[in-house]
Amino acid sequence: MRTRIFTALATCCAVILSGCASPQDTQSAHSTTTEETYPFETWESPPKPTMIPLPPDREYVEAFDKFDPNNTLYDLCDTFSPEELADIGLEKATVTSRDSSPMIDCGMSEVHTTDGIHGVFSVSTHFARYSWMRDHGLIIDATFPGIDERIYFSNLPQEDDDKYCDAAISTKHGRISIAFSHTGKATPTKDELCWKAYETLEKLRTKGNFT
Repeated sequence: MRTRIFTALATCCAVILSGCASPQDTQSAHSTTTEETYPFETWESPPKPTMIPLPPDREYVEAFDKFDPNNTLYDLCDTFSPEELADIGLEKATVTSRDSSPMIDCGMSEVHTTDGIHGVFSVSTHFARYSWMRDHGLIIDATFPGIDERIYFSNLPQEDDDKYCDAAISTKHGRISIAFSHTGKATPTKDELCWKAYETLEKLRTKGNFT
């Protein structure tokens, strides 16, 4: 506000004084005013991505063999050091849990949030299959244009799923799942929640070269 007031005052003064100032002085005053820029006042956030419907006949082929006794899960929780996580803007928030399902999971959070969407990530790897998720009515029948077609999104079977989205992908070492739960005061759309989960999934996959 102060910047705008000062700019407006400078412009008014230039107009008022133009009648008694020399043309050279007038041009100088005009140049000084127009050369001042304030990017933070004109910056606009990029458009939010919008999901598109999945084909009704979509078939999903799992990359892992659930019944292979020698198959081990990718571990996204303890593969990275705190410094490596910080490089991609994340930090581990809970201890790693491992059970006989098998399943490996932990919680993570963003070090800095600039989009106003605050929350936590549940990071897990297990052998749950797309067909099981679909049969239990959890699959979101939409995706983002241009992303890896193996990535899919799902909801919670609960009433508060408007603050939740899970992005997952089937890999040769289990289903990697990044679920985002919004805890802030903003009211993000489902598209924004799913994009948040997707971005974090891609950061961790790229960092660990999980395929």
